[in-house]
Amino acid sequence: MTLRGARFFGADLRGVRLQADDLGWSFGSGTALAGAAQDLLLVAYGRRLPRGRLRGEAVARFRAG
Repeated sequence: MTLRGARFFGADLRGVRLQADDLGWSFGSGTALAGAAQDLLLVAYGRRLPRGRLRGEAVARFRAG
């Protein structure tokens, strides 16, 4: 996964660190956005998720509705 790849799919991950709760994985730097690895992968490729799937200060940027 790369920032360039994420941008291709419309995801703006600048200033956000994706942090998986269920794996020892993180990506990026900045404000933590935490959740299940599968949900973070969806975010990284431009999807917005329902409330309660993600946690962190930047959650509003990646939440549907």
